Amino acid sequence: MSEFSDFIVFADESGDHGLDGIDENFPIFCLSFCLVVKADYADVVVPAFQKLKFDFWGHDMVVLHEHDIRKSKGPFSILRTDRGLRNRFYEALNDLINPKIDGLKWFP
Repeated sequence: MSEFSDFIVFADESGDHGLDGIDENFPIFCLSFCLVVKADYADVVVPAFQKLKFDFWGHDMVVLHEHDIRKSKGPFSILRTDRGLRNRFYEALNDLINPKIDGLKWFP
């Protein structure tokens, strides 16, 4: 038996996480977790996202940060002027995020 877990956990938060002075314009806090089998992460997820990065930037050093993607900042500025490229990128990204990556086991 391995001393390490077979799973990796990703956690992220969004919204107003302060208990003092809650933002009335955005009084929401969300904490999300994603549990992934390590073998699936290494064998399927990482290669799929690397391919996306290689296809659009020629390297895999780009960090997929939602704010930068949405605002076409930093490396995502390439999406600002070419509607076709932007549509292809969003379609490719959506294909990866939607639960249909070949080879993954999805749990309801």
